[in-house]
Amino acid sequence: MCKERTGAQMRETDSRSLLNFASYVVLVLLQVANGINLTVSPSGGKAVSPIMYGFMFEDINHSGDGGLYAELINNRAVRNLDSWKAIGSVNLTADTTNAVSTAITTSLKVDVPVGMTGRVGFRNTGYYGIAVEPKVYSISFYAKGPYTGFYTVDLRSNSGSVFSSKDIPSSAGIDWKQYNTTLSPSKSASDSDNSFAITFDAASVAGKSLYFTLVSVFPPTFKNRDNGLRIDIANALDEVGGSFLRFPGGNNLEGNNVASSRWQWNKTLGPLSARPGRQGTWGYWNTDGLGIIEYMNWCTDMELEPLLAVWGGLGLDGTIVSQTSLQQYVAEALNLLEFLMGSTSTTYGAIRASLGYSKPWQINYVEVGNEDNLNSGMTSYTSYRYKAFATAISAKYPKMNIIASAPGFDINAQSNGVGWADYHNYDRPDHLVSLFHTFDKVDRKIPIIVGEYAVIQPNQGALNSGVNWDLPRQKYPTLIGAVAEAVYMLGGEQNADVVKAMCFAPLLQHFNGTQWSPDLIGYTSYPADTTRSMSYYVQKLFASNVGEMTLPVSGPKQGPVYYSAMQKGSQTIVKLANYNGTSTDINISIPGGGNKFASLTTFTGPSGLSYNLPGKEVSSMVTTQIIGENGVFNMRINNLMVAVLVVGASSVLEPPSGPRGT
Repeated sequence: MCKERTGAQMRETDSRSLLNFASYVVLVLLQVANGINLTVSPSGGKAVSPIMYGFMFEDINHSGDGGLYAELINNRAVRNLDSWKAIGSVNLTADTTNAVSTAITTSLKVDVPVGMTGRVGFRNTGYYGIAVEPKVYSISFYAKGPYTGFYTVDLRSNSGSVFSSKDIPSSAGIDWKQYNTTLSPSKSASDSDNSFAITFDAASVAGKSLYFTLVSVFPPTFKNRDNGLRIDIANALDEVGGSFLRFPGGNNLEGNNVASSRWQWNKTLGPLSARPGRQGTWGYWNTDGLGIIEYMNWCTDMELEPLLAVWGGLGLDGTIVSQTSLQQYVAEALNLLEFLMGSTSTTYGAIRASLGYSKPWQINYVEVGNEDNLNSGMTSYTSYRYKAFATAISAKYPKMNIIASAPGFDINAQSNGVGWADYHNYDRPDHLVSLFHTFDKVDRKIPIIVGEYAVIQPNQGALNSGVNWDLPRQKYPTLIGAVAEAVYMLGGEQNADVVKAMCFAPLLQHFNGTQWSPDLIGYTSYPADTTRSMSYYVQKLFASNVGEMTLPVSGPKQGPVYYSAMQKGSQTIVKLANYNGTSTDINISIPGGGNKFASLTTFTGPSGLSYNLPGKEVSSMVTTQIIGENGVFNMRINNLMVAVLVVGASSVLEPPSGPRGT
């Protein structure tokens, strides 16, 4: 993910193939008159990557903290008083003199005035609110001070109604003590205008101070993981059927400052008290509660191949590590790989085992840096930085695929022939469609991941007009943008011999805390607001229908109806996208199709500029059953529609509608 940059920085440098307007009109007229006849060949295609479609994640838009990471308390280490509110006439201070650990050095100091009585304390308002549902919430906090009595913990509305509360005996003393309990509300709150509170008897500590830190509230999580993922968002992701996860970024890997804000894997390990957190690159603090182990559990629980990014020696502030100083960061990457894959007899494999993970994970893909063509990084990246990482990693892991974060140099020569290239493309609908043939012309010896792409602005100006970074981005993915993305993905499938992976970006956004739009899935603190965008459903259609081999298709010139075919076992999968054409009859001939059943799933919406909102998803995904006649399957595909035909099914094949696990 990149911040605001010039068009020259972000546009692809490949030659663009523009549509010829006259032939386009003739083609449309012919299609209206005669429809389209497509014939799928039974052989002669290309092998399809097992990780063709997946996810790109970085903590942006509160996608981690305040989003997928299920922690409900904002600013739990009390770096300042953000989200903390007094209950009663107590004085709250962000204290820096009472560290609970070497990593967490701040706490909430609660001063109780002399003569005060009644229940006093504090509350936390969460990340733009806290949802309350009839579930079991896990509560944890550290406290110390001269108080003997009961701490009362509760979930309450900000108007004062208490949904659930519990008293916990306190233990007076000068040392920190951790308290753990649960809360079980019996009903749901009608919105997320709620808080978590801790109160105590003021008379018992009048004129004195108490200290609190690492206040934590977790609802049940995806797969019941400790320190895990928010269920509704995780389910929406799992339903896509993606095959890989590119993490942890993105700009948030690089950091604004080399020393303090870049992502450092070893600082994301262990209990929360051992994780100092850092200033994220998108304007808010990252707790790193979603750390390297949580990422790997995410991959395990959703059956995703991890595409691990390591810091490559470039900061967003333009800091470039010199060649003589780079080795320590190469060693850091090797230590991470040993932590993940090493036996328990290795130094870092033993650390993994000590955290409860004796069985190693498998990493097959490592990306060096992120967008190293930007921030004046390309010269150093192509002259020594990429090569230093690639050489060291491939020496220890010869089969590792080592991804360069930017194309445009001899990647194979610098990686012993195991290098990939990462392409990023943010665009307008018309221009993205004009790139359908982009991958026809690339170097076939260097595999490609399209690590970030999306339509982010509406059409404007000439056909070859890409994004204007001086203009705002659209707030939500639109139907026309989603169909354009489908065309771009079909272009990738046509070149499956070289295009090995593709992922939309950004992945997630908190609607109340957004730095970049549009995004695939949106949400608030209230689970009922979780929204699957127009682009989400296209991603789901494609990711859920990936074969092992492409199949050649003979038919008219691609566009305005675009198409591709794949084989998956005994099934034939045909994908189509109608971008700014007319309603068109399609006749698809599939050798061996006979009179078999087929499922036809179509996706569309009310208009090209329509989009989905919380509680108002206007998109339409419909699956019907059709039967072929002598191997020919007939359908109609309307303008701005994406369709997937699966032939060889004994019954209707619904697109996956439920998660693979909760």
